[in-house]
Amino acid sequence: MATSSLRPRTVTELVDAAFQILKAHYGQFVVCSALAYAPLLILRLAVIGDPRRFLSTALESASDVSGVANISGVLWVTAASSLGGWLTFTLMDSVLVVCASQAYLGDQVDAGKAIRRAVACLPRVLVAGVAWFIFVCIGFMAFLVGAVYVAARCFAVTPSIVLEDAGIVGAFSRSSALSRGRKRHILNTLGLVVIIYWVVVFGVSVAASLFNSFVLSTLVTSVVTVLVYPVIAITEALLYYDARIQSEGLDIELMADDLGLASLPGDTPR
Repeated sequence: MATSSLRPRTVTELVDAAFQILKAHYGQFVVCSALAYAPLLILRLAVIGDPRRFLSTALESASDVSGVANISGVLWVTAASSLGGWLTFTLMDSVLVVCASQAYLGDQVDAGKAIRRAVACLPRVLVAGVAWFIFVCIGFMAFLVGAVYVAARCFAVTPSIVLEDAGIVGAFSRSSALSRGRKRHILNTLGLVVIIYWVVVFGVSVAASLFNSFVLSTLVTSVVTVLVYPVIAITEALLYYDARIQSEGLDIELMADDLGLASLPGDTPR
């Protein structure tokens, strides 16, 4: 186990470490990302198709029956895309967090094991995702910036479920405890990596849209998402471990395990 890498890190160090892990295990992360993203790509290309066909006609004939039908088409496309995206990114994030944990702890990155573990936890992660979304919406409506506070407080919900096998309520409690006193650090770290991700994806998507081809644009956006998104999930996992190192002394505990030291009286198991 690479205990020398287990230490508290600054915002830039966490993001840099995420890129280093991605670089070292790029093949495994991309395979996991691609497998999780494939159903959404198929849905968009083979089932939904180009949503502009509904939007343009709906705007032109919103006052007649065909316009109403096309508006319904827009709503269907939006619902199907949102549902597909939610399922896809939830699965992708769960799998990649497990892979990131394996890499960070110095274990072999096993894509098959990560996928099986993520799939077993997927129902809980999905329900937790719905609860997270509701909490964020309430935070936004009640306090405006409260949504940001909720996002920081719930940063470790997915890692708690897939890495600790926590229940839904337990995962929120665990994340809340780990975020205590670190919310600004969490927001700065996630904000930096999300900005990097969206700059890359948005730039490539804009370039692809110049060809005015729905299929080409969708394929290009999907490829860049598969290639770049893993860094967000890796950062999420690193933040989880960083919080545990600072609040629980996880690095000392793991180092003691590596040295074969017996637990001291009063110690509790991990």
